[in-house]
Amino acid sequence: MHGLFQSRLPRIVVLASGNGSNFQTIAEKSISGKLGAQIECLIVDRECFALERALKLGIESHILKKPWYEDFERVTDEIAPDLIVLAGFMRIIPENMVKKYFPRIVNIHPSLLPAFPGKDGINQAFEYGVKITGITIHFVDSGVDTGPIIFQKAIEVDEKWTLNELEERIHKLEHEHYWRIIRKILYEPYKIEGRKVLWGV
Repeated sequence: MHGLFQSRLPRIVVLASGNGSNFQTIAEKSISGKLGAQIECLIVDRECFALERALKLGIESHILKKPWYEDFERVTDEIAPDLIVLAGFMRIIPENMVKKYFPRIVNIHPSLLPAFPGKDGINQAFEYGVKITGITIHFVDSGVDTGPIIFQKAIEVDEKWTLNELEERIHKLEHEHYWRIIRKILYEPYKIEGRKVLWGV
């Protein structure tokens, strides 16, 4: 059984590689107290705009040194977070870290998995001409976007939308739901049976 923090504020780290808009939303909810968790560090694998967001919000950040997976393990183990949150981190988490931290690594993906995994999920769905797409929040396992699904939210695709318009709507869904699911993982009991995440058990 997981998901019960009552005696202290849970500690999280966020990993990003790019713009960092999901990180910003999570950080703002942490600062306001709505998330119910403390962001200990933003970890990035390259120079990116997410670092500027962290600086403005007063959150510590770390740029991974080469080899990135060794530095990632060292930094993460030193912090010993209760949850590792991937927010646009464009690398596959090493298998030894997945085994060490499962199910305490969570990711958000901009499609309804198992459709359109990997890079450019929004563009894949757009080019395929889907009528429905959305977001998936899942625990991270050793595969690429293959871990147990925690939450999905769908939207109907208007055929008049451009790719940018679809991206905007997907990002809106991400910002609305990711922090809430993180809070749920931290504070509500759940268990994982096979591929299924069962709540309140």
